[in-house]
Amino acid sequence: MSKEILIILACVPLYVINSFCDKHVSSKSGNKYNFLYNCIKFLIGSTCLLPMFLLDSAPKFKLGAILCGIACGIMYAVSKTIILKGYEKTSVAFMTLCHSAGMILPCIIGHFVWHEQLTLISSIGILLAIISIVMLKDSPSEKKSFDAMGIIIGITVFIASGGVMIVQKLMGIYFYEQSVSAYNFYSFIVPFLILSFFVKPSACRSTDATDKKDLQTVLLCALGSSISLCAISLVMTSLAGRVPSAILFPLFNGIGIICVCVGSAFIFKEKLNRKKILGLILGVLGLCLVNIR
Repeated sequence: MSKEILIILACVPLYVINSFCDKHVSSKSGNKYNFLYNCIKFLIGSTCLLPMFLLDSAPKFKLGAILCGIACGIMYAVSKTIILKGYEKTSVAFMTLCHSAGMILPCIIGHFVWHEQLTLISSIGILLAIISIVMLKDSPSEKKSFDAMGIIIGITVFIASGGVMIVQKLMGIYFYEQSVSAYNFYSFIVPFLILSFFVKPSACRSTDATDKKDLQTVLLCALGSSISLCAISLVMTSLAGRVPSAILFPLFNGIGIICVCVGSAFIFKEKLNRKKILGLILGVLGLCLVNIR
């Protein structure tokens, strides 16, 4: 198990890179490059996954892997696009916790659909995570600590993130004999195809020097985000069958959230007041308790 834990810890910097790339792009030209950024991200990701898809000996064109990949891809397209608006409207800490708290959904659904045990401690963890999200909600552009758009974005990211984990669980339970590489490839190529319809030609070309510099930054962030997201997807899918959920999800998401929030205080100058620090502690504790069986 020590080897698997080291692999999980090695993936935490990728979690941070992906979050910071998203945050940086969200600050450029009023979200002008959101669709282009994610479109390029998933194009690079699917290109990286293509050799694994072609070389995988497991069945690649079975209905289960295709449907799961499409479902995951749609939720990726939604969550990875709207989260950029969330970074603009709210704090990195709030959006990161909303994204990670998505693991609550498969826990609840697993209890009712797959008869998985949902203990009192897990229920307390869910409550703490919800309280934490409320405490971390703080928009620098608003005088109020809550605004409707920030709440809607947070809920959407939470549901879409949880949906991805539910699809991963469906893949592992019902279609484990099918190609994991194919599933990951489909989950990347589908959002690329969807988002390509929303990319404005004006975002791809500009004669303004500032826009050109921003576009170069967006391309670099897309490269960093796609590579980190690909690696995370492959590693987490592989470890899910060997590492207990009580270790895998809290360790990866918990440490990832802490690193992102602390890093954002230095890089993006986001204030970590006592309320946010307490909310962060409650959130990490809640996510850990959720997975205790």
